[in-house]
Amino acid sequence: YVTGKLACSSNFYILKNNKPITNDHSRKVSHLLRYQNQGILTSYKTINSDNPKLNCRIQGLEKFSPTRLIIDKDLKIKMNSFVVNSSIKYNTIIFHRSSNSTKINNLKYKKIKLIYTDLNKFGYIDLKSIFKKIYYIGIQNILVECGSKLTNTMLKEKLFNEFYLFKSNKKIISNDRLNVKNINKYLNMSFKSKNKVNTYLDKDLLLHYY
Repeated sequence: YVTGKLACSSNFYILKNNKPITNDHSRKVSHLLRYQNQGILTSYKTINSDNPKLNCRIQGLEKFSPTRLIIDKDLKIKMNSFVVNSSIKYNTIIFHRSSNSTKINNLKYKKIKLIYTDLNKFGYIDLKSIFKKIYYIGIQNILVECGSKLTNTMLKEKLFNEFYLFKSNKKIISNDRLNVKNINKYLNMSFKSKNKVNTYLDKDLLLHYY
């Protein structure tokens, strides 16, 4: 069961860094989603640009942080990232296609599990194959927190069972931004025959598609 999550500004932008866009209420719901899922999936690009923790930081629920699942075809993940340096505490799995023995050994030394994965006909890691592998290792529900490219791909391939779009009341005018209006369009297309519930979290808007 695959749940997507993304946070954007009121004008459908995200920042290309780890600065929060949404308010504290929205972030608490995000951490609740992490608690509710066995795994959390992202890409090495998100790790390298945002350096996220990908754990649950609700008091009393920290021990229920999900297994961290990372798509990294060529093992480009930064060795000084929080995810790599905390992998002894939090279960971490990387799906890859690399033959870089030095990087493989360094990651294994950090207690990270590496899973060699199939490619699709376009030369990218096959997402459906990854989901099957995730299911076979005992993880039956995952939260996807990634950038716009992977989110768009998953929407096009209709891989989400539900999706949470957190929309801030703030506009982003910084040059260091990325437009995600296409994601909103694909959400409305993918879930047009399903349900959408709008909920206000103070001044933020949560759009829940299911």
